[in-house]
Amino acid sequence: MTEARPSPEVHTPADWVVMAFRWLLGLGLLLLNRASPPNPASQSLTEYILLGYLLFTLVEALFLWRRWVSGLWPHLTLALDLGLVLAVLFLHGCSQSPLLPLLLLPLVAVGLRLGFSAGLGLNLAGLAGYGLLLLWDWIGQTPPDVLRSVAMAAAILLIGLLGLAAEQLGRPARDTLRRLQEEAADLQARYQAASQQAQVLYEMAQTLSLTLSYQKVLESVLDDCRRLVDFSVGVVLLSAGPEDLFVAASSGLRVGDAGKGVHLSGNGRISTALAAAEPVLLEHLGRDEELNQVMALQRCRSGMLVPLRAGLRNYGAIILGSLNAQAYTPADLEKLASLAHFATIAIQNAQLYQELREERDKILQAEENVRKELSRDLHDGPAQSLAAIAMSVEYIKRLLSQDPARARAELDALEQLARKTSWDIRTMLFELRPIILETQGLVPTLEQYVQRFPASEGTQIHLDTGNFARRLDPKTEATVFIIMQEAVNNARKHARARNIWLRLREEGENLVASVQDDGVGFDLEAVRASYERRGSFGLLNMEERARLVGGRTEIRSAPGQGTAVIITVPLEGK
Repeated sequence: MTEARPSPEVHTPADWVVMAFRWLLGLGLLLLNRASPPNPASQSLTEYILLGYLLFTLVEALFLWRRWVSGLWPHLTLALDLGLVLAVLFLHGCSQSPLLPLLLLPLVAVGLRLGFSAGLGLNLAGLAGYGLLLLWDWIGQTPPDVLRSVAMAAAILLIGLLGLAAEQLGRPARDTLRRLQEEAADLQARYQAASQQAQVLYEMAQTLSLTLSYQKVLESVLDDCRRLVDFSVGVVLLSAGPEDLFVAASSGLRVGDAGKGVHLSGNGRISTALAAAEPVLLEHLGRDEELNQVMALQRCRSGMLVPLRAGLRNYGAIILGSLNAQAYTPADLEKLASLAHFATIAIQNAQLYQELREERDKILQAEENVRKELSRDLHDGPAQSLAAIAMSVEYIKRLLSQDPARARAELDALEQLARKTSWDIRTMLFELRPIILETQGLVPTLEQYVQRFPASEGTQIHLDTGNFARRLDPKTEATVFIIMQEAVNNARKHARARNIWLRLREEGENLVASVQDDGVGFDLEAVRASYERRGSFGLLNMEERARLVGGRTEIRSAPGQGTAVIITVPLEGK
């Protein structure tokens, strides 16, 4: 059995007032029956009827308290009240009964509770019941009192008019009550929708905060979208360049759409939404020159588009499409925008994590390259020299007993070789981590560095520090020195330069350091394009090192025009 739902007209204070009226009516009739019994048989039957009525009223109170009653309940109970009074009057002398005025009580309740329209039937039933009582008296040879009968009928009719007046006077109150109930229902629906949305966003934030997997983030976004709004086609587009996007995740797409690229013409809805950074409602997606590049969206009659944007950077967009027209409202768009905000943060974190891993790999690769270069330099330089020294010592031992004069000459040559080996080792240690950089700063370090390269080697190194003598953050000084050192080594090894100029100058809040040579130069774009194939990342390492201390590295070069490396870093304390 289906439980009846309460109507808005039930469970008001008037219901409990009517309930109290029924108790008073039943108890009053019971007392009157005891005080003026018509005959013993009628008295007993009347008591049984009244006791049953009171029991029914008790059950009704229970149902009303538990809200198990339907909207027709007031009509049924008031009809029962009218039937009860008519039954008591029938047992107490019909129209001649002194209890006859009690017939007006349920009719008054009918008029006040149900109004004129709904209570008209019960009032007519009351009038018909009174007519039956008169007819019964007539049949029983008891002529009714004409004046009394007319007065009673007039009273019943007046009570009907009372119901009409009550209906007219109570209409504003009922309209207000109905409006308040509708507003309450609307607020309840909005609260439930907001609660559901908050729950979805909370769960989404939890899920996305626990994963840094790029693909898992995208798949979770579409799953959570479906929990908020229904859609036929869902697409997450991510940036593949200034004017291009690609399908990174999807739901309901055709096979040919997976991973499909979308070119931005600048005039389509996607371009407009990304430029304005505002979510938009869509209609007839197939008519748009950008949206129709995804075949599954061509058949969608309505949709929503929300940019994935953080700060000034566009990561892409979420597009949901429906086969039905006007399937989405501004409230749905607001839900999707809230979800897109969390999705953007998650995608941004995933990309930052991916970039961090790539930076880590590059740093590890750079360290590995330094180890290999150090190993190669040690093998080709000091290691060979030490081996030559050991061989010379053995040779000189034999000469000491056979040709002392020649042995002296060999000792002089051995001394020169040992000095050169010591200088090479000190130079390598200096280039790895000069102690003077930590104790005295960048300018003295560069001065000592330049002194280690005599002009006799074919390349003249010039240093111009101007009036710059400030100390910077140790990490910044080390970074600038390493980049300048790398640029000098490249110029000496590959550029065939006759001159290399090292310069330091202060510009506003920055230190600008440059390394310029007059060598052969190179095609910068061609070198960058060949990095992956060559497995060398020298220029990128210089650029990335500067970024780690909040600076930048600019490289300028062309064949036959030399090379310039310009490092710009912020000054400490400014």
